[in-house]
Amino acid sequence: MKIALLGDTAFFGKNTIENKKVFDYFKEIREKLRDYDFVIANLETPFNLNSKQNGYKSAYISSDPKNVELLKYLGVSIVNLANNHIFDFGINAYNLTKKVLKDNNIDFFGVEGKNVVVEKGGNKISFNGFCCYSTNPLGLGQDGINELNYKDVENTLKNNKQLDYNTILSSHAGQEHINYPNHDHIKFARKLSEIAPYVYYGHHPHVLQGIEYYNDSLLAYSLGNFCFDDVYTNRSDKPLVKQTDNNNSSIILELEYKNNKLISYKPIPFFAGNGKMEIGNEEVIANLNSYSLKLNMNETDYKIMRNELLDSFVQNRNAKRDLIWYLKRLNLRTFFVAKDLYKNQQKYITSLKQYL
Repeated sequence: MKIALLGDTAFFGKNTIENKKVFDYFKEIREKLRDYDFVIANLETPFNLNSKQNGYKSAYISSDPKNVELLKYLGVSIVNLANNHIFDFGINAYNLTKKVLKDNNIDFFGVEGKNVVVEKGGNKISFNGFCCYSTNPLGLGQDGINELNYKDVENTLKNNKQLDYNTILSSHAGQEHINYPNHDHIKFARKLSEIAPYVYYGHHPHVLQGIEYYNDSLLAYSLGNFCFDDVYTNRSDKPLVKQTDNNNSSIILELEYKNNKLISYKPIPFFAGNGKMEIGNEEVIANLNSYSLKLNMNETDYKIMRNELLDSFVQNRNAKRDLIWYLKRLNLRTFFVAKDLYKNQQKYITSLKQYL
């Protein structure tokens, strides 16, 4: 049995069927995805018709329900919904998203305690999804997104092991636009491997991060973007987040199971260019190998290296923002955004960090 895992998938901007060239854009990668029994994506855009923005965030994204046709065109059979955007437009858009997926025979996991189990050729796989407070999410809880809580994840792995399921653990976690995972999440992923062999399927940073095979477990910390576009707000005609070559360099993670065991994996590189998605970019693999090697650094040196890169990214981003940019954001909404950020930082400690 062969499975393809895709990174952050968002149907807005150029990646919608309103763009008449979008099917040609995805054509090459669609042909590749036909090789797999199951194609899994992290669906970041809730389907929305007229619901209003929910909560306090710096950016919101959503998609017209008709874009479910792109999931079908790409052969995506299952999606993860445990991410920090699926509640961007509240409960109505969330419920609409589930309905559109069900109506189009696309299964989903990562919400309301739901997992998805697939069986083929004697192989049994359980897909389980969780969202970390490090992503500043909305909608975590019993009736919404599965919280990345160490004890819950631990119990999930133990239960799957008892049922003889292979676990693919979808984890939406970390910081954006940095090619090296938070060391907390490295320790988290490695610690889970002591419970049972599993696959860590990471996303949220919107860039590729390293992969390691550790204690019979495959740990892929971030697959980067599958498809994403520049993010705008109503406060400026300039993008809040502009996609770079780093954001557009990604992989399909190919998994092969036999006799109910993961027997091989392979990163399939691609680059999301302006005209099409091109498979086979060797520079992506070279960069991936470099990121992966850094995972073997000692903790202190790794944290110093990562913090320097993160500081550099923040400084470069802030240098592009003038006084007018900041003045437009001095309002009550900004206060509530900062308040939610602080609350999520505290919840991150109690749900995950204290166990590491």
